[in-house]
Amino acid sequence: MDYLEEKSPRAWPTRLLVTVVVIAVIALLGFGLKELLGDGGKPKKQTVHNISLLKPPPPPPPPKPQEKPPEPEMKKEEVKLDQPKPDAPNQDNAPEGKQLGVDAEGGAGSDGFGLVGNKGGRDLLAGGKGAFAFYTNQLQRHLQDELAKNRKLKRLDYRVMVRVWLSKTGSVQRVDLGGSSGDAEVDETLRVALAAAPALRDAPPENMPQPIRIRIMNRGAG
Repeated sequence: MDYLEEKSPRAWPTRLLVTVVVIAVIALLGFGLKELLGDGGKPKKQTVHNISLLKPPPPPPPPKPQEKPPEPEMKKEEVKLDQPKPDAPNQDNAPEGKQLGVDAEGGAGSDGFGLVGNKGGRDLLAGGKGAFAFYTNQLQRHLQDELAKNRKLKRLDYRVMVRVWLSKTGSVQRVDLGGSSGDAEVDETLRVALAAAPALRDAPPENMPQPIRIRIMNRGAG
């Protein structure tokens, strides 16, 4: 008893130190086991991270083809041609009752020049164109006399309207038949004879319209 009592006060600090060390070791072991086992010993799930790659930007669009500017339209210039003036209506179409007449008693029908006897009828010198009508009458008689000298035409029957162009001196410059006598040979003979006719003694009136239209006719001897 004396031995234990002497020894107890000295051994108390040593025992306390040993006890603290043992408790610390046990605590460390417990903490280590807890960390190792984790949540009931289940392994931690590995998290998979999806890495998305960025798509490269699309290529630029191809350049638009350059459009050609529209060609300027060429304006077509219209060439206006002078239209020929129509000839005055043919006197063949005039009614017989309106023929130029001489103010004298006429025989039956008409005379050799195609003038109709018209007592009290339309005067050749009536109206403002009296000088033109008078000269036309002179030209008709003159050409009819010249055709009467032609032996071939003297024996033929014909009646045709003639257009005559005169110079300032009264000579025949051009002859054109307004119709046909019905015989081409007679028509050609008339053209030649009329073109060869001598000039009138009197020149045509100033500003007389041309061509001058006259009717020539003949009744052959058979």
